[in-house]
Amino acid sequence: MEKNRLLFMDSLRGIAAFLVVLYHYTSTYRSLYGHNFPKQFDFAYGNYGVELFFMISGFVIFFSFKRVKDGKDFLFKRVSRLYPAYWFCAIVTFASVQLIGLPGLETTFTDFLVNLTMFQKLAGVPEVDGVYWTLFYEWMFYLMLLVIFVTRKLDKILYIGAVWMVLNFVNVHVYEIPYASKLLNLYYGVFFYSGILFYLLKYKPEARRHVQVQLALATAVALSLYMHKGLADVCIIAGIYLVFYLSISGKLDFMSNKVFLFLGSISYPLYLFHQYIGYIIITNLKPYFGNSVLLVVPPIIFSIVCAYLIAVYVEQPMAQLLKNWYKKLSDSKPATEKEPVPTSGFARPKQEEPEKFRIGSIAPSTEMS
Repeated sequence: MEKNRLLFMDSLRGIAAFLVVLYHYTSTYRSLYGHNFPKQFDFAYGNYGVELFFMISGFVIFFSFKRVKDGKDFLFKRVSRLYPAYWFCAIVTFASVQLIGLPGLETTFTDFLVNLTMFQKLAGVPEVDGVYWTLFYEWMFYLMLLVIFVTRKLDKILYIGAVWMVLNFVNVHVYEIPYASKLLNLYYGVFFYSGILFYLLKYKPEARRHVQVQLALATAVALSLYMHKGLADVCIIAGIYLVFYLSISGKLDFMSNKVFLFLGSISYPLYLFHQYIGYIIITNLKPYFGNSVLLVVPPIIFSIVCAYLIAVYVEQPMAQLLKNWYKKLSDSKPATEKEPVPTSGFARPKQEEPEKFRIGSIAPSTEMS
């Protein structure tokens, strides 16, 4: 059913978040501080949950422009969605590391203040928590789409995207383009754009042939980024594309169960909160678990519980509060007629699309973060 196909995006996000958690608590922690349990228990490829996050973000953010009135509206929705939970998690993480300690991962108060912007990568400042690095790339993607939106070029996305993929390939394999490499997302951009292409494949059948060709090329570019890492890495990236295709085709609706939907609904605070807090827990519990892999269970449970509480008592209330404030502010101004926003460069007369893209059983979420 259509509803389940859309809900699967949240299940997919929940799976991606949990993969990243397992990766950090096993492989990454081992590389930093060492584990007593055997390396065979490490979840070495869980880091590719980030690429999956980026692809989901491309799909959902492009979808969201159907409800955006103008550039200011888009920015407000992004800010109100991302910053409250982020600031809360940054404060808790910074305070915990300062008070309890985490050797080699401490940051200064100045670093913390810069981190509150989410643009610490531009300033060359270390992250308060290691996972925060992805938020910069999310914002670069948002701002790129915002420029395309306000210049009324969303209907040319397939042409713009084709150029973007060429630049992506050139930047990685031929010549790293100064500044543009970060600002134009010329590495992870292929995953964001692939998400857009999957959206068009699902909702714009009149452009199917053009989208399929570009999706094949985007997949080839994505695979080429990981060829130097080995066959296993390439197969995982290929698997991400296959899973995404099967999800939008309704072939994996059975995975839209309560567990994955729950994880999807708390995926953003879970992602933000788990890493350094989890490291502190693992470090302090290590003497009590010997060489047992069960050492990772307490931080997993603690992070999931805290993520739920953050979603319910921080993320949702603040988002609603800001939404009400923005609505009141908008209602006090003269209404302007909203113009239709095309979503395909090959679009025919606009077809009816789903009224609502509901993400999650707790609150709607529209990106990795």
